Amino acid sequence: MDLCACQIARIYVAPVCVEAFCRRMLDWARLTGFARLVAYLNAHNVNVVFEDPEYAAILRKAALVYADGMSVVWGWRLLGQTLPCRVNAADFILDFCRRAADEGVSLYLLGSAPSVAERAAERWKASAPGLRIAGTRSGYFGPEDEEAVAEEIRRAAPAILLVGMGVPRQEKWAARWKERLNVPLIWCVGALFEYWGAGRWRAPVWMRRCGLEWAWRLALEPRRLWRRYLIGNARFLRNLWRLRQAVRDRGGRL
Repeated sequence: MDLCACQIARIYVAPVCVEAFCRRMLDWARLTGFARLVAYLNAHNVNVVFEDPEYAAILRKAALVYADGMSVVWGWRLLGQTLPCRVNAADFILDFCRRAADEGVSLYLLGSAPSVAERAAERWKASAPGLRIAGTRSGYFGPEDEEAVAEEIRRAAPAILLVGMGVPRQEKWAARWKERLNVPLIWCVGALFEYWGAGRWRAPVWMRRCGLEWAWRLALEPRRLWRRYLIGNARFLRNLWRLRQAVRDRGGRL
């Protein structure tokens, strides 16, 4: 049995659609005394799991892991787990912000290059009148600054902390500091801020529905992303096969 594949097979991907996901997030944002970590899974993240046991362990302990990419929706079906749909934050974040504003749930944006999170927050507030942004901060800081960043967030006291610093850095940082932040919910969001604060273009809707958003991103940034998608997608298929073998060895249990 492939030990690594067996371990990742223990990562539970929640079978939720957008409405159920948003409702759960807003409910958790009101529950104090315990920091919940929410993370996502796509083809790239699956490959990272096979390379990084610490990251894999964080996902296994997360309060919720959701399918960010269609590759995971389709792949998990091959493993015997039905995922009803893809849950991609960029598709619904403005509606989520409106609901957060209506319910008095505050947000803090941590990540991306300087001023990107701030610009994203301004656009979200323009679309969601009354939305309270407890603070924003760039994700460009070193290990020596981590404690100060955590203290800044603790003082701001948001209901939801959105962390967009890339996989696996964002998950490791969140897991390392979540007990010190005094934040009910920490949501790892990857490049989410860049769509509103750095002018990154989304793929057309039909490409997203067909699971081809990776091709759109590759066309926009071929030099930066060719390895991630051309080599990474092949690795994902290999790792999916390894997962399928591990699931069979476990008697069909994820």
